[in-house]
Amino acid sequence: MRLHRIKYLRLSLQEAEGRVEKKTSHDVFDAVFCDEPTDNAANRAGLEKLFRYIQGGDTVVVDSMASLSSSTEQLCTLIRQLIEKQVTLELLNENLVFRHDDLEVVRPIISVMEALAEFERAVAREKQAAGIAAAKNRGSYSGRKKKLSDNQVVSLIDRACAGESKSKLARDFDISRQTLYRYLKST
Repeated sequence: MRLHRIKYLRLSLQEAEGRVEKKTSHDVFDAVFCDEPTDNAANRAGLEKLFRYIQGGDTVVVDSMASLSSSTEQLCTLIRQLIEKQVTLELLNENLVFRHDDLEVVRPIISVMEALAEFERAVAREKQAAGIAAAKNRGSYSGRKKKLSDNQVVSLIDRACAGESKSKLARDFDISRQTLYRYLKST
């Protein structure tokens, strides 16, 4: 089993590309993977390369949870993926170590973090609902703007009743088939 120490970092907006070596010079790493601050959760080439590189027994070192993930839910998923690959994760700022060989300690911590992630989502939904209700009371909330005008809806329904292809209608009106069926169902 190999025992590599691997650094993953996500540069902040203030850091220049040339500072990667400076940030990692105090410790020796077998590999360093980096993502730019503009990379979003779906496009993180450095993290993808890291997951292709790591093997059982490796240790991944990350400066902070925020560098690894932008949400608690995503962080829990990444930790679970690392543990499944039998990789240890060190989070330096938080002074946390998730060891793949110490699952009786790691699993309860991840469970608590997942419960907190669910709590965060519930609070966000409540705040959003309260904000929408307040905006409706003020009369300043009208919901999402309709994709089609009333005249377009009438034309859409007429053409659909005439037997025109649903796919062609969706393309002609630049709407998804799901939206098309929603308009047809509302009649």
